Amino acid sequence: MQRDRITDAARGRWHGILPALGVASSFLTGRHGPCPFCGEGKDRFRFADKEGDGRWFCNQCGSGDGFDFVQRLKGCDFAEAARLVREHVGSAPVLTGKPAVDRDTKKALNVLWRSSKPVVDSDPVARWLTSRVGKVDITKSIRYCERCRYWDEEAKSASFHPAMIAMIHDANGNPALIHKTYLTPDGRKALVEKVRMLMPGTFPAGAAVRLFDAAEAMGIAEGIETAFAASALFDMPVWAALTAGALEKWEPPSSAKTISVFGDNDANFTGQRAAFGLGQRLMREGLSVSVQIPKSEGEDWNDVLNRVRHGQEAA
Repeated sequence: MQRDRITDAARGRWHGILPALGVASSFLTGRHGPCPFCGEGKDRFRFADKEGDGRWFCNQCGSGDGFDFVQRLKGCDFAEAARLVREHVGSAPVLTGKPAVDRDTKKALNVLWRSSKPVVDSDPVARWLTSRVGKVDITKSIRYCERCRYWDEEAKSASFHPAMIAMIHDANGNPALIHKTYLTPDGRKALVEKVRMLMPGTFPAGAAVRLFDAAEAMGIAEGIETAFAASALFDMPVWAALTAGALEKWEPPSSAKTISVFGDNDANFTGQRAAFGLGQRLMREGLSVSVQIPKSEGEDWNDVLNRVRHGQEAA
């Protein structure tokens, strides 16, 4: 209980606590650099401070939170580290940073989310997903909007369609944006120019659609259907980053230790470049990483699953 209290008290304050204990601010920038512990390398260490817990990574020393940092710095046990932190926690400001979601975006997000409802077997979202990836367990991050507004920019007119809406959470697990897939009442793509759209707002670096609960071993893919397909093929929870650019910037939850990156096999190498870029970064942060790319050019893991489902390829 005492450990929980000091952990909660220190959350978000490590940028103030660690310098007070003698740590140079150059180690706390979030950029890759030399390690303050082993004193070697030019880019082996990074202070990530995930979720305000003082999280750090070194290719040589491993990783840990703010208390592990203090223990290594002072050569002490947790009790002594907690005592040192307690001396400075009251004077260290909470680092909140710029809000990930502005007021207008948050209001629009809440209105759209409240207009939706959970997915049931007979609705267009369930039919759409079943047609693409088979029967899946749909979590709270996916909902059904019966009349979702679509704005045609060229015609300057609005129309309303069923839609699959997916909540995008930022790296800290906060709701940030909503992704929409417009459908027909029988669960096919709607006859609109852009079937998939993001609501207006800023897509935070590190964000994803959290299709499953976080796990120690988990995966990340681009599209929602691709993530469900990879999950079925590799028997693990997989989140959806939605785009190659967002996949490369994705931040795994602090509980994850082993990451599988499921990239698309794009003809222009966009998907592969993003997947290997993410994999390389996560390896530098001390995670165990594998990158999985479909064999055939132009395919994603949803294409592979569909071949398996239709008996054209072994699972």
